[in-house]
Amino acid sequence: MKIILSSPIVGEIARLKDMLEKSGIVCFTRNECCAGLVGDIPLTESTPELWIQDDDRLAEALEIKRDWKAAGPAEGGQWACPACGETLEPQFTTCWKCGAAKA
Repeated sequence: MKIILSSPIVGEIARLKDMLEKSGIVCFTRNECCAGLVGDIPLTESTPELWIQDDDRLAEALEIKRDWKAAGPAEGGQWACPACGETLEPQFTTCWKCGAAKA
């Protein structure tokens, strides 16, 4: 397992995770629920992190991360989930609430 990104901005973690998963790279997040505990526990233990499971895919994951960073912020407006109606920001391609893909 290798860490790919550590960021206090949970949306960044979710966006890169979605891109990696679309490429078939199994990944998971750590500390996503700990961000609110900053100050009570060390910053290194509370910053959300994105990890990949297969070390052999590290180079591919890092290339996707480079492309993601080069692309900059997502453009467009908010969108409504076609399955549950949740309003989401443009950088998300799947619904955080039900997991449905952006139409």
